[in-house]
Amino acid sequence: MAAGGSAGWRVAPGRAPALMLAAAAAALGFLRVSALDVKTPEELFVENGTEARFPCTFSSSDEISSAMSVSWSFQPEGAMTPISFFYYSQGNTYHGKDTPFKNRISWAGDLNKKDASVSIANVQFRDNGTYFCDVKNPPDIVVKPGEIRLRVVQRVRVSAVEEKTPEELFVENGTEARLPCPFSSSEVISSATSVSWSFQPEGAMTPIPLQFFYYSQGNAYPRKDTPFKNRISWAGDLNKKDASVSIANVQFRDNGTYFCDVKNPPDIVFIPIEIRLRVVQRGTSPH
Repeated sequence: MAAGGSAGWRVAPGRAPALMLAAAAAALGFLRVSALDVKTPEELFVENGTEARFPCTFSSSDEISSAMSVSWSFQPEGAMTPISFFYYSQGNTYHGKDTPFKNRISWAGDLNKKDASVSIANVQFRDNGTYFCDVKNPPDIVVKPGEIRLRVVQRVRVSAVEEKTPEELFVENGTEARLPCPFSSSEVISSATSVSWSFQPEGAMTPIPLQFFYYSQGNAYPRKDTPFKNRISWAGDLNKKDASVSIANVQFRDNGTYFCDVKNPPDIVFIPIEIRLRVVQRGTSPH
């Protein structure tokens, strides 16, 4: 019996912290934060004076509800903090009127299709910067908003950059795959010529391919947070109009569609070429 005649009990040594944590977890159970994943392209190149669509797709473990909302904010180049310029909730759009996007921003998404995209008309060089897409679908909230770096470039005439690649490429697993991308251009190769490679895995739900390699001014920039980390290398020669790359030790998970995009201003390619990679068991390649 405890002092004063009231019933009491003792907690075994070492168990008090565990019990306290369990009680706290039970009390906070209603504040569950589950998985909401937002996907955006890393960079977006848009010609000045044209319309820019900012893709933002998401996945959520909870059903879309009336409590769902989308916020877009913008951090100009050289600025320290972002400013909110667009909010979407319950089918209504709310524009920040004292922002550079006044009368130029519009909703381009569909929450039922898990698309939170927006469009900005008549983009200008002053629109360069980083854009953030933040989606909330209570109880799911996004841990980190999607980020898009907008690069507004000079509007140029579209002339003939023609790329030629095989439709399909069969490669045995564990070997090296060379992804060929020869091209022709009516302009002389210059320091402004660049090559981008991106990848869409088989069965991917998002329409946005993952950019994994960029080549410019003799330098290769492989993305480190992709399945091709430490396996991708430049295998082309722009002076020979070759924009090929190689992937070492290909695996079955590398199956999918690869896109080669060459820009040689003022020539730019209108539609990047596509190669379907089919990784097969060693000793069974049909080619």
